[in-house]
Amino acid sequence: MVYLALGSNLGDRWENIETAISRISPFFGVKISSLVLETAAILPFGAPSHWNLPYLNMMVAGNTSQNPAELLSSLKKVEMEMGRSPEDPFWSPRIIDIDIVAYHDLVVQDPELSIPHKEIENRDFWQYLLMNLGYKIPPGIRLDMEKFSALNYFVLNPKFVGIVNVTPDSFSDGGKFFNPKNALARLESLRQSGARLIDLGAQSTRPNYVEISPEEEIARLSPVLEHCGQMNCLSLDSYFDEVIEYALKKCPLKWINDQNSRLSCETIKLIANRGIKLVVMLHGTDVSWFGRRLECLENLGMIRENIILDPGIGFQKTKLQSLEITKNLKRIKEFGCEILYAHSRKSFISLFSNAVAAGRDAETLAISEFVRHSVDYLRVHNVEDHMRFFVAKHQLENGVFA
Repeated sequence: MVYLALGSNLGDRWENIETAISRISPFFGVKISSLVLETAAILPFGAPSHWNLPYLNMMVAGNTSQNPAELLSSLKKVEMEMGRSPEDPFWSPRIIDIDIVAYHDLVVQDPELSIPHKEIENRDFWQYLLMNLGYKIPPGIRLDMEKFSALNYFVLNPKFVGIVNVTPDSFSDGGKFFNPKNALARLESLRQSGARLIDLGAQSTRPNYVEISPEEEIARLSPVLEHCGQMNCLSLDSYFDEVIEYALKKCPLKWINDQNSRLSCETIKLIANRGIKLVVMLHGTDVSWFGRRLECLENLGMIRENIILDPGIGFQKTKLQSLEITKNLKRIKEFGCEILYAHSRKSFISLFSNAVAAGRDAETLAISEFVRHSVDYLRVHNVEDHMRFFVAKHQLENGVFA
């Protein structure tokens, strides 16, 4: 097995790591992946304070037909294509850093390449990740598992989308984040918990909701968006053209979550031109509607890679219909788009639980585990417990600490 270390502490760290894994795939076949650790930056004395940004670190193990020198060259090319410059100071923040840590049983001592990597001894998080993949640490190096601690422990998959409802009346957390300070604190908490995206909305879509105007929606969002200019993980949950246009002027958006599919052609073209992903929700049970909607969106400039399908659990469906579509998600996968599954605390859970909406996190987690291999994103209220569960599951199934 060949072991590669990937790290990022600049920009969208999650996207950087996923992009790197995708770009090495033509010459490196990933077989297993480690946990993702958040660790403090390693800096020399006197380094500028703005370099002190935490890293996301992980390792992948797999095979390649390239020899070590060829592999190193290919990895450096990927780093440069992603924006890393050889002129950057050595300890400065990095969009991506990819290192060959071990190459089968080969030992190489060269000014340009050291295998096993000479820094294994100095980086306890590398030792942890290597052991997480079952790699035999070289003799003389021993990680004290009793003392090791990362800033955070994450999994690369499944990918979680957090929820912040700036509303007084959402079905399970209405009013909790209506205050802008509470909403901003929740955004930061979800980001630190490992949410890939955070779906920010100001329009409740609970059963029998009363729709508010675009102006009122903007008034609720404005004091939050004013402080989100540097966030790179935002999704806007809105189906009003005016709200989307306003939000795009205030901060970068990764997604638009359009629950009603009534955006104007002009707004869809704007979304397409900016390369923003668009979530499309199914109301009712006619899955073939997705095909018709995809054709319309592609005619307006959207590419299929930027369209995400949401089966619409609870939207114009009975509880049994929501359960049925949950057990048959492969029908939606056939459209060739990513899938967002939004089931958190929904009413269909009452088919097998007496818990009130706010108390359905355990059931939500069980459903997440059931569908995780059938979808690309899980939209959940409780990202923290989801991440802890899947980290522990990964560790129990894959971690080897001998």
